[in-house]
Amino acid sequence: MTAFKGRLVGRAAELAELSRLAESTLAGVGHAAFVVGEAGLGKTAVLEQAAAAAERRGLRVLQGRVQERSEALPFAFISSCLRLEESPPDAWRAHVAEVLDGDACYGVPGAKAEATGACAATSEAMIGLVEDLCAQGPLALFLDDLQWADSASVAMLHKLVCSVHRLPLLVVGAHRPVSGAAEVGHLSGSPIAGNRTLLELAPLDTEAVAALLADLCDRPAGPRLRRMAEGAAGNPLYLTELIAALRREQAIETGENTVDIAAACTLPSLTTLVTHRLRYLRDDVLQVLRVASVLGAGCTTAELAAVVDLPLPDLLAVIAEAEAAGVLGDTGQQLRFRHELIRHALYDAVPGSVRAMLHMRAAQCLAEAGAAPERVGEHLLSGLPSPDFLITWLEGVAARLTTRAPDMALRLLTMALEVGDPTDAGYADLLLHHALAQLSCGLLAEAEESARCALAKAPDPGWGHLMRWIVIQAAFARGMPDLALAEARAGCRSPDVPAIEAVRLQAFSAVCLFALGDLTEAGVVASRARRAAYKAGDNQALADALTVLAAKRFLEAPDAEAVELARQAFRIMPDTVHPAQWMGMQLALVNYYIALDLGHDARRTLAAIRIPAERTGGMFLPWYHLACALLAFHTGRWDDALAEVASGLACGGQEALSRALRAVAASIAVHRGRHPLAEAHLTAPLPEGGNPAVAAFYEYLPLRAGALLDEAQDDVQHAYSRLAEAFGSGHPGRRNLGVLTPDLVRLALAQGDLADAQRYAAAAQQCADHSGGLNQLGDAYRCQGLLSEDPDLLMEAVRCYRNAPRPLNAAHALTDAAELLARSGQLAEARVLLDQALDTFTRMGAVWDAAQATSRLRAVAVRRGSHRPRTGSHGGWEALTHTERVVAEHVAEGCSNPEIASRLSIARSTVSTHVSSILRKLAMTSRVEVAAEVTRRQKPGVPPRQD
Repeated sequence: MTAFKGRLVGRAAELAELSRLAESTLAGVGHAAFVVGEAGLGKTAVLEQAAAAAERRGLRVLQGRVQERSEALPFAFISSCLRLEESPPDAWRAHVAEVLDGDACYGVPGAKAEATGACAATSEAMIGLVEDLCAQGPLALFLDDLQWADSASVAMLHKLVCSVHRLPLLVVGAHRPVSGAAEVGHLSGSPIAGNRTLLELAPLDTEAVAALLADLCDRPAGPRLRRMAEGAAGNPLYLTELIAALRREQAIETGENTVDIAAACTLPSLTTLVTHRLRYLRDDVLQVLRVASVLGAGCTTAELAAVVDLPLPDLLAVIAEAEAAGVLGDTGQQLRFRHELIRHALYDAVPGSVRAMLHMRAAQCLAEAGAAPERVGEHLLSGLPSPDFLITWLEGVAARLTTRAPDMALRLLTMALEVGDPTDAGYADLLLHHALAQLSCGLLAEAEESARCALAKAPDPGWGHLMRWIVIQAAFARGMPDLALAEARAGCRSPDVPAIEAVRLQAFSAVCLFALGDLTEAGVVASRARRAAYKAGDNQALADALTVLAAKRFLEAPDAEAVELARQAFRIMPDTVHPAQWMGMQLALVNYYIALDLGHDARRTLAAIRIPAERTGGMFLPWYHLACALLAFHTGRWDDALAEVASGLACGGQEALSRALRAVAASIAVHRGRHPLAEAHLTAPLPEGGNPAVAAFYEYLPLRAGALLDEAQDDVQHAYSRLAEAFGSGHPGRRNLGVLTPDLVRLALAQGDLADAQRYAAAAQQCADHSGGLNQLGDAYRCQGLLSEDPDLLMEAVRCYRNAPRPLNAAHALTDAAELLARSGQLAEARVLLDQALDTFTRMGAVWDAAQATSRLRAVAVRRGSHRPRTGSHGGWEALTHTERVVAEHVAEGCSNPEIASRLSIARSTVSTHVSSILRKLAMTSRVEVAAEVTRRQKPGVPPRQD
């Protein structure tokens, strides 16, 4: 945008409101505002004046204007606004550019499909950049023509404006109220934490029209001019262009006190008026402008010079003449037409065949200059590219284009396949890239079909093996491991398959068998593949085989052997392994660490994979947040767990992971007595798709949450039958139900089912014998203690749980022991244990558990021994968790959310959630207030603010 010159008539109220929001942002309280109005009503002028005023006040201002043809390029608009192309880039911009390139996602099924949450990684990186800029000082983003913004940029903006209330950030966007801007309309029309302002521009009233005409004509308008101006319906652009055209035609008559027009003048259309100024340009200038209209609103002077083949000094003279005529605006490096109507008029004046030729010429020039492949591809899609150029160019850039603009890559590759010669040597590579583009876009069935068709007529065995892997990966990713297994076995039987390839296919067959639930056969095949891979010296296949063996061991009997197998797989993994496979192995290892209460190892591993997960996105970012949530949940840090759940659900994507995340939130909601919220989580609609092998590890979470809700709603019988049925089933994910044995024993005894209670206790003992983990030992002691009614065994369980630590489990075992002691007449001892249990429940906010414990002990004549003040405050400084207080201290130091995330080794989005919670609990509106409160509390002798 360029600085608006002159007085802006009729928009004083809108400018005053934006000025107020800028002042608030300077004070640390951010806002989002949207200026909405029809074309020509002054949206751009309002943004330009508001941006200039904000900059004068001391805000750092970044401005952006969407190009009309940018919808096909993910994050194109927001990338331009944040100046990712700055050279040399700072560290954060370099990081965002790396994530945007998406190299770590290439070839991962569905990695670039928005429906799977693939854009989450890029959005996360860009929001991190904005937060880092905000930490340097108050920031304002002025964003024009949002109706043409790409959907990825709009989605990122939605996340950004949802966080303005916790940042010194002003976001001001402008767009037309057109039907094609539904996503943008939702962005500007939905409430955003109370910090959203909608400014709807109306046509100028009669008084404002008269003032504008007087400004344009240097004196009041006469009656004929005023009557003609009525036809402009209060549109400032229409009125401005009308006066300019009348001046050029010398149709304005100046009187002593007024100006007027001849009686014969009629009102032309707005398009006619806007393009009227083109009549006065030389033919050579018009020719250059027509070429510029074809290149698009964002072309540079160098690109235009290359296409029109003009020396740069001559071109600069042409541009200067066009700027003087008001056709082009001064926008720095990029050429921009003063209004899109002018560009459209010039573009429509170019014959279709000539436009196609110019687009082709632009593509060639941009490619020779090393421009980004999506810039070249944009012109190729608009023209009639030469088959030779298209195919040759795609051979060099297909992979990069697929990671950056997968839809565009797929369209161009489809075009190349249609015009290419199937007998050419390079045609097979096009087929391969086409299938990979489908795979990356999430078109899994289409990718599988394309690869199968190509596989049937594969000219080269080596190339055919790559196609077979696409078939296998696509089938597996769309939840059909049986088809993936059949294809892997067919590959193993193929006579021309290389020995190494056969071993890798065998190892992946074990993965498919595991996903199908056939743990026995999966173990047999994985062991066989392990021996073959070791003999062949292939670490990739060996790592896959060890991963399956570790997972099988974990589901059957989680122990140190499962951990060691997973560690071996990680140690031997080759450097060339895909980042996605590396993260999958690491997150599986974290799962084992959490189950065995190896908290230090879990935290260390999560810290190592945080940044790679944020860069890759896809299923790995919500998986990372789920692992963090489980670790926090088991150790009693429930608010931290909920922060991780919120961050994980915001990533979108995988069904199994979303279900597991909601199950964690539902469990906490039940424990805290918020049963409707728990039910909402358990019944919420889920995204489609998921990895069946990953799902097996977490199926117990919604099962346990559902049974817990049943019990909380007094349907104990249904809770018990639900758990008992699951425990007896043969699905691999249901074998990971050792954590349920204490609940099963307790509920079985309540139902008078002694035989099954003994069976569940035996299963708990077997699990403890295998694993040796403190939590498993605690479960075994608790089950035996309940069966034998032995409080000493229950206290052994308490000791194990506390050392794990699993505070919720420890409090339940304390309650069990207290009840048994009371029944034997030891009321004083029982009261001590009850107090300890209630202290734990209160600290975590587990009001339902506290009520249950109190009720059980009251039935045996035990009441709480002391009436300590409750610690579960909902507001004020005392309500902050330990993590929130640490975050608040970093905020007081002036750290940005990304900096805090780096210091605490947690995700940026999780820090953002903590900041929102801090502001809510302290009833504050800005980080500045939080910093002031922290500083006040740190001063000795100064009383804290009264909450």
